Amino acid sequence: MRFSKEIKYYLLFLAAILPVFLIDQSVTLWFREFRNANPDITQILKYIDRAAYYAAHGTPLIGGALLIYLFGRYYDRQWTMQFGRTLLIGFISAGVSVQVIKHILGRARPRITDQLLFIGPAFRGSYDSFPSGHAAMAFCLAYICSGYFPRYRALFYLYGLFVCFGRVDSASHFPADVLGGALLGVIVARIIEKRFGMQGTEKPAFRRKTEHAE
Repeated sequence: MRFSKEIKYYLLFLAAILPVFLIDQSVTLWFREFRNANPDITQILKYIDRAAYYAAHGTPLIGGALLIYLFGRYYDRQWTMQFGRTLLIGFISAGVSVQVIKHILGRARPRITDQLLFIGPAFRGSYDSFPSGHAAMAFCLAYICSGYFPRYRALFYLYGLFVCFGRVDSASHFPADVLGGALLGVIVARIIEKRFGMQGTEKPAFRRKTEHAE
């Protein structure tokens, strides 16, 4: 029942994204004009955009999660193995979900047009803008890592925002794309938390309340 209530909040957040589509063009044009008017800053932004691209790319994230899982399995560290497995399931689930949705909707990327354009089911590389896969992966990671390391929650979500900024600044996505991706990443991580969030033996996982000895 509690999770069904959460679905309502996710739908409300999704509805809140809809008006952002109306300002996508204005924001994209502002970034473009700013970069054209400030070539020196643009050079710095290129490095930031590139860092954001690789920071949430699916291949290194999945590979890293797999290594964490194998490390925990090899050295019989249940908590580490659980952490890696949760990340691995999250990244694969988020990645598959993103690819399905974006190719069904077929939204044109900003480098094609700054207009709101959906062409429907498509497998063309420039018509897969919504939702952002990088944003989905980044916020899936942020949510999961926040559950395992709550002390550093702010840093994890700052990382997610950094990735979103880089994707918009590089004209790879519109603002609505990264918001949609972020929401999808959180939803995927939340479902995995509810369904596969098995407790480890070394440390508390996924917001588990600490039990104090009497």
